[in-house]
Amino acid sequence: MTSLAARSRWLTIEAIALIVLGALAIIFPLFTGIAIAILVGWLLVVVGILGLVAAVAGRDHVHLVWSVASAVIAILAGLLLLFHPLFAAVALTVVVAAYLLFDGVTLIGLGLDQRKRGASRWRWVFGSGCVDVLLAVLLLALSGVGSAVLIGVIVGIDLIAAGIGLLAVHRERPASI
Repeated sequence: MTSLAARSRWLTIEAIALIVLGALAIIFPLFTGIAIAILVGWLLVVVGILGLVAAVAGRDHVHLVWSVASAVIAILAGLLLLFHPLFAAVALTVVVAAYLLFDGVTLIGLGLDQRKRGASRWRWVFGSGCVDVLLAVLLLALSGVGSAVLIGVIVGIDLIAAGIGLLAVHRERPASI
């Protein structure tokens, strides 16, 4: 079993890494937006290729046409993202906004749960969730112009807020019984 000190050290490392990566995303927002699009593009291409292999290998168990069609769609979508990463970064704005909205709601719930449990620093997690929700609304309210840059800045802010929230909750001393 991992000791409390070892777990504590890893939580601190995670929090600091989130803050550093968030700062880098804000410093290089266009690069971050395009990098996210390229990463998703490669993931779709790999998933599509694996889907083709699985469709051919498992043709006795699956409908070959539907399986191949699904794999080809994944590959084509991935290639579209890879060949047009700036366009993809703009399109991914909606996906990131949805993620931030749902993540924000869950963090708000987690913060409220921490409050119910008597944690004195619950407001940090709650605040991190509120930041996520506000960023999601901001992303959805703005036009597509500059979305690739904006997505990098928003991802950076989200990472920093998550790191600060994790550090704050992690540093809290457990209530004595």
